[in-house]
Amino acid sequence: MLDKLRTLQNDLGILRKAVSAITTEGIAKKSIRTKAEEIGSKWFSEFSEELTSRCGFPPELIEAYSQGFGRLIKLSAPNNLKKSYLMTLRTLLKSFRNDLIIPLQMQAKGAPKPKVSLLSEVLSVLPSPAESAYLKEAIECAHHEFYRASVILGWCAAIDRIHRVIEKAGFQKFNVTSSVMASQNTGRFKKFNSVQNVSSLSEIREVFDTVILWIVEGMELIDSNQHTRLRSCFDMRCQCAHPGEAPITSYNLLSYFSDLNHIIFKNDKFKTY
Repeated sequence: MLDKLRTLQNDLGILRKAVSAITTEGIAKKSIRTKAEEIGSKWFSEFSEELTSRCGFPPELIEAYSQGFGRLIKLSAPNNLKKSYLMTLRTLLKSFRNDLIIPLQMQAKGAPKPKVSLLSEVLSVLPSPAESAYLKEAIECAHHEFYRASVILGWCAAIDRIHRVIEKAGFQKFNVTSSVMASQNTGRFKKFNSVQNVSSLSEIREVFDTVILWIVEGMELIDSNQHTRLRSCFDMRCQCAHPGEAPITSYNLLSYFSDLNHIIFKNDKFKTY
């Protein structure tokens, strides 16, 4: 990323030099307009999301640069003013090294990674596109320190994966397992009494999450320790969804998503394909 940022800074400098050499008020030269559009597009395709999700840069800083690169794309239309190009390029280059390059150099030399960047690492392998949308929103919430919202979105993705794995296994298996568990008078499931009779995703979404966790343990998709950890994740979800004084910190968030990732998202038993 460092080398790519240096190249981008150099390209901006070359473009500014080319614009400065134009003697007319408007920029009609196609090579300049094409280069401006190319640089602006490259920012959005290769840098903006990566710098926040992977490198831990504040979203508001990256958004400020995105506005500048967006203006560069708009200016690539024919005959925009030379002074508009120069003002935009001057703004982008003014603190580019201090804002983007030096912080990455410090990270590369061993400075601690931002906590949100660590969260991004935990979620580096996202599941299916639908679940990825939940998790991308969760990461974005974490960037803005909306930790409670991040927890709730993470649980939405996890329980949706569980629902779909049950659908894949067959709702009949889920129902029969609940019946067998409820019939036991001894052992771990002796207090379980929630017999189910579901036949669709809509119906299973009406089943309380803690009941589902018991039944997926009965289906041998998770063991008792994993069940306990997932129940803790669900409890944190509830703490975030209802008023209360229990704090949710970045460290809570890292532990929470680490558990969901290893027990659900990266677990071969919970593959939906």
